[in-house]
Amino acid sequence: MLKGLNRPARAGSMDAPCAMSAYLPAALLLLAGLVGLAAAWIMSGSGSGRYLVIAPWGASRAEAINLVRAADGGLVGMGRLSNIIIAGSNRPDFAAALRRAGAWGVIATPSRIECGEPLPGGQTS
Repeated sequence: MLKGLNRPARAGSMDAPCAMSAYLPAALLLLAGLVGLAAAWIMSGSGSGRYLVIAPWGASRAEAINLVRAADGGLVGMGRLSNIIIAGSNRPDFAAALRRAGAWGVIATPSRIECGEPLPGGQTS
């Protein structure tokens, strides 16, 4: 007969990998909720006239700004990467004009978004 198979399990004898996997569903649910909240906040920006613009990969800051100017818009803020900026315009078709000018991505942002360094002249981005 095999010895030790009928031993009762000791309390607290759960091994570490098994204990961590017990928290995995809660962590995934938390992550999904945070992603959903962030997406809802970003999507609430429709009608603000401000857009997060993603220029083609490898584009310089000047090329990204020229892309916005070609779409008849203005610079509101700058991202950490040279090809990402925040632009604004009163044109109702500004997002479509940015895409026609060559932007890879255009996402409407809420007017209360604050990111990046202050622009010259005291404006905050």
